[in-house]
Amino acid sequence: MDNKIQILIQSYDEKTFVESFEKSKKISEILEDISNKKHLNLKKESIYLTYNGKILNKNKTLEEYFIENNDILFLQQRIKGGIFPLIIGALVLISAFMVTFLVLLEDLIVIFVKLIEILPLIFEPKKFINDIIFAITFSIRSTFGGMFSSVDSGSSSRNSDLKYESKQIPKVCIAPTLMNLIFLVICPPLALFLDRGITGLFHVIVCSILTVKMYYFPGFIYAALHILC
Repeated sequence: MDNKIQILIQSYDEKTFVESFEKSKKISEILEDISNKKHLNLKKESIYLTYNGKILNKNKTLEEYFIENNDILFLQQRIKGGIFPLIIGALVLISAFMVTFLVLLEDLIVIFVKLIEILPLIFEPKKFINDIIFAITFSIRSTFGGMFSSVDSGSSSRNSDLKYESKQIPKVCIAPTLMNLIFLVICPPLALFLDRGITGLFHVIVCSILTVKMYYFPGFIYAALHILC
């Protein structure tokens, strides 16, 4: 009886059961006893035991592995088909990823080539500087010209043909268009919204993006071109 030990066997599905074996019993015989248990429904060829992280050789005994009373053995089941299906599946996934990556890389290369072709047209020094100077001078001239003409005339250009008929109407210090011009300098998107209303919401959004993201002047120029032109 002293040669018999009690062993805890924990299966791969986290179930634990207790078995008693002779120390001289081979691992293969233990596996056969386990496979004979109908409630486990296991085949001897598909299972193996591990102890302290090592796979136990079927031809060796418990005593050779220095397994003592109440030690825990782990019952593992081999993957059907071995490890090769996993390797093949991983290779298929890697291949699919590489194909997708190459297609994306090809698209990026095409876009990069197009950008290289466009850059000389956009950043041609002479043309680029001339466009900036024209935009700045035109917007400033239009803004201040509109302000002065609004103050001098007391009315907008749209009703200038009625100025002689409106002489009897009391004059105000600030014409309505002057306020819009002031808003244009202070907050270009607001001035554009007051001028175009809800129908010009798209232009207001574009102007807001240009003003906030590109530091005021592009938004100011955009609003001035729509309000004053």
